[in-house]
Amino acid sequence: MTERPRVTFGVTAYNNERYLPGALDAVLAQDFPDFEVVACDNQSTDATWDILQDYAARDARVRVFRNESNLGESGNYARVVSLARGEFFRLTSHDDRIAPTLLRRCVEALDANPAAVAAYPQAVVMDAAGNELFACTGEPAVRQATPTRRIAGSMGLLTYCNAVFALVRMDVLRRTRLHLAFGTADRTLILELAARGQIELVPEYLFYRRGSVNGNEFGGSTNARDRYAWLEPELARRRRLRLVGNNEQLRFVRETMRSLAVSELRWDDKVGSIVAFGTAWPASEARIRLGALRRRYRRARPETPKDT
Repeated sequence: MTERPRVTFGVTAYNNERYLPGALDAVLAQDFPDFEVVACDNQSTDATWDILQDYAARDARVRVFRNESNLGESGNYARVVSLARGEFFRLTSHDDRIAPTLLRRCVEALDANPAAVAAYPQAVVMDAAGNELFACTGEPAVRQATPTRRIAGSMGLLTYCNAVFALVRMDVLRRTRLHLAFGTADRTLILELAARGQIELVPEYLFYRRGSVNGNEFGGSTNARDRYAWLEPELARRRRLRLVGNNEQLRFVRETMRSLAVSELRWDDKVGSIVAFGTAWPASEARIRLGALRRRYRRARPETPKDT
């Protein structure tokens, strides 16, 4: 491996002993070898840290660190990014699986399009046992020429938010506010990336993520307060999670507009992007909610008995 690998896989680890070995095995099985793995343990109380140390001892590409205190998922993400050495970065969830060709295909997509800041493949959602639930369809490539048009064209990325696991150019990622400490911050990060460049879609199902028909779990819970405690435990301990802070939609709108406003974009692109977001988001949110209801209905609907 070169001194500066082309890719860093970032792993934010906390009490992940059940699925972590499978996720790491999938990363190490990639057919594109020029990468490192940077894993930061967030003071796990199970065997997670032992698992990470074991993988680091067996493969020199794996670098592991343990935080002195629980930084929350948001703080741990920032630390992983700060330690990364790659030209590109990919967040790797502890409970997801990736095909052996994922990294190579995403690197090829970015190498082929210098205007692209990120590339992600199509995804399949699976349950806790690894059974496939549904394929994520309708996610677009975002190739518009201006930040304003890319923001408007990125609304289709917010249904499943698979682009938060895209392969991203490191220099661009570090200009964003990274993953903020609220439950829908992945949407904000995706839009920050889209404002800065194109997002390529690899038209192959190479990403298998764990979730449910109702959506994804954060820290093993779908409860809003539990999600915030997982993202920012110190804030939760101080009981400073105000009602408006727990309203994820209000927080998402506020933080996305703030992220666009403080970006390095030209002032006219900032204004245009904020207006485009404010105009397109309500319809996008309605589609997201309708899609979730449809998936729940299809899952709950009993099968029609077959004729004998």
